[in-house]
Amino acid sequence: MKTLTGRLPIKYRSAVRFVLVGALGTGLQYGIYYLLLGVFQTKWPEVALLTSVAFTAGFMIEMVVNYFLTSFYTFKKTPTWKNAGGFLLGRALNYGIQLLFLNVMIWLHISEEWAGIVAIMLAGVINYFVLRPFYKDKKKES
Repeated sequence: MKTLTGRLPIKYRSAVRFVLVGALGTGLQYGIYYLLLGVFQTKWPEVALLTSVAFTAGFMIEMVVNYFLTSFYTFKKTPTWKNAGGFLLGRALNYGIQLLFLNVMIWLHISEEWAGIVAIMLAGVINYFVLRPFYKDKKKES
């Protein structure tokens, strides 16, 4: 029995798996952000910095889950120091882009709820192309 990505041409498989992992990661990150945002707005509505704290907490938890899914599922590789370093470098760049998008959208008076999900999605597209070289194998991709 072939999997969903097993039916695709080899060159598209990792990209499709990346989208699937990214969708799961986006849901996880946004869910944590949204939950914490609600708590922080209820308890400390005057502290604007807590929006970034909620966003960062969601990002950090999602990053750990995403690393293992990206290694084992997206690129079919065992975690190594090389791909961990590349992953962390890519995620650091991704985090900076997400936080920039988040704060620009909030500055443009887009609600914090919408700004969070849009920031995650926009930065996610960039992330694939940053991470791919660290997992690329000289042999044929699977």
